[in-house]
Amino acid sequence: MKVEHKVVLILLTGLVVSAILRTYTGIVVAALGIPFYLAYMAREQNILAKSRLFDRDLFLMMGLMVLVILAFEYFADPRIGLIAMAVVVPLAIYCVDKLKAG
Repeated sequence: MKVEHKVVLILLTGLVVSAILRTYTGIVVAALGIPFYLAYMAREQNILAKSRLFDRDLFLMMGLMVLVILAFEYFADPRIGLIAMAVVVPLAIYCVDKLKAG
């Protein structure tokens, strides 16, 4: 199974757990599971030592999550915003990569 498929599986598991339990537990599963899995894979490839632990993208995503939670807190359930962001952001990045490639 490819790495992308495993990441999607972790994300879907988190979304299903969040929907079933109606808590943030599933979001935590996805938010922690994906980085831990990717870090484990990077450790096996021995590239983690060459990468920076904290970078601009990490802080950008943390700030974006806080803004989405606060915005959706006022007019809807914050989980809806986080689930939408978990679907829209990767699709947007995929589309941008496809446009750059060609």
